[in-house]
Amino acid sequence: MTKKGMLITFEGGEGAGKTTHAELFKNYLTQKGLSFFATREPGGTDFSEAVRALTKDMRFQDKSSLSELFLFEAARADIVEKRIIPALKEGKIVIMDRFYDSTTVYQSFGRGLNRADVENFNKAASQGLVPDLTIYLKVPQQDAFARKGGADKNDAIEQSGADFHERIRKGFDILAKENPDRFLVVDSTLPIAEVFKQITTAFEQKYNEKNSKKGKNCEREFTKF
Repeated sequence: MTKKGMLITFEGGEGAGKTTHAELFKNYLTQKGLSFFATREPGGTDFSEAVRALTKDMRFQDKSSLSELFLFEAARADIVEKRIIPALKEGKIVIMDRFYDSTTVYQSFGRGLNRADVENFNKAASQGLVPDLTIYLKVPQQDAFARKGGADKNDAIEQSGADFHERIRKGFDILAKENPDRFLVVDSTLPIAEVFKQITTAFEQKYNEKNSKKGKNCEREFTKF
């Protein structure tokens, strides 16, 4: 589809600060007077939230890796069709706390599924959407859970072990190197204000670039706010 709006995704391992900075970004867009839709993956619809609960449920910790992949893709297909595409068509800025890069990293690098297969399922479930900007909040694996006060004992994914989460970190590093035009890599151990400044600077550049392609009738550039 041709996007009128923008798709901004926040990515990273557990404890990286995705939710914190997504909330700050919502406040920032509100102050700028820009229309947005914010959601998370998995989640954002009744069906997707139910799937989210299944993926975390410790009763099903022994589910197969392929079953876990299909759960994430099912949740994604629902939110993309019902919420994300309509918001983009309306010209809104869509903020995602995780998107398909997380699935590539967690299910391929983490669980060991074939990466090409995972990415094909990602493409189908997301209907070919590609984020305009992916903000990768990077934090050392040994610090990640310390920031959360330890891994959540009721979350099957967080309880997957240190080696698993180290593979996650390395997987995000690889994706960032492969997609330098889309990824902003930010050291999430820096002070929150400094991290967020890097995020807004990158967003404003992408926003202005996108609108400059629309011609004279585009929205105002940030330099004119």
